Amino acid sequence: MKSRSLLALLAFIASLGFASTPSAADTLPDPATKNNVPPIALVQARIYQRLDLADFMLTGVVRSDKTKKQYAIKLLTKGHEMVYEFEDQPLQIRVQLNPGAFTLERRTSSTDAWTAVPASDMTKAIFDTDITYGDLGLDFINWDDVQPLGTDSIKTLDAYVFEAKPGPSDHSAFSAVRFWVSKQYWAFLRIDGLNAKEQTVKRVEVQDVMQIGKYSVFKVMKVANMAPDKDDIARSTTLIQIDDGKEGSGLTQ
Repeated sequence: MKSRSLLALLAFIASLGFASTPSAADTLPDPATKNNVPPIALVQARIYQRLDLADFMLTGVVRSDKTKKQYAIKLLTKGHEMVYEFEDQPLQIRVQLNPGAFTLERRTSSTDAWTAVPASDMTKAIFDTDITYGDLGLDFINWDDVQPLGTDSIKTLDAYVFEAKPGPSDHSAFSAVRFWVSKQYWAFLRIDGLNAKEQTVKRVEVQDVMQIGKYSVFKVMKVANMAPDKDDIARSTTLIQIDDGKEGSGLTQ
């Protein structure tokens, strides 16, 4: 079964071709397994292929456990473009995932022109959720410094593990981003944002999947701000929950 990625959520996109829920990997992989990891250029090329998105319109909610608020959302995907439309708020966000050059834009309504999200806003939360603008961009896959850590397994799914470090012009909120990529599906299974002490401060994981026609897409995505001094404990979480979906986004590209 062929499936395509449907959400670049912080961080934060999960491209799914499977129907099992990933669980957290508690430890780093054995460094001796680094030799089993393919070159990052090959991994990037396979991921870029997965970011050729199916033509979908997904509807659901973004729900914050901190404030107990939720926001109706429509997610449109096609090719290398994703558009997040908050249906009751004056905000739309467009992510363009062209290989090697991701861009992030926003506008207040469908009649306005798209404008680039400035670097100074990348760390700002979207409304009162745990999701920032920078979380939506996934630009870490394009950074110059991406190193293999080895191989691992997340809920029986074999994975390659990498750590990416931003350069001076990458404007990241993290000192590094650690990510797990499925060997079989070339999909992000988990993404961790690290602070300068190499503690996890942000995590994105798929919690559930659903079927739309012949495609498997995420149903629930969790974005968590983590307590850096506590192992695998979230301070607050935001869920992106997809309730319905259909083929045909209306995007023209």
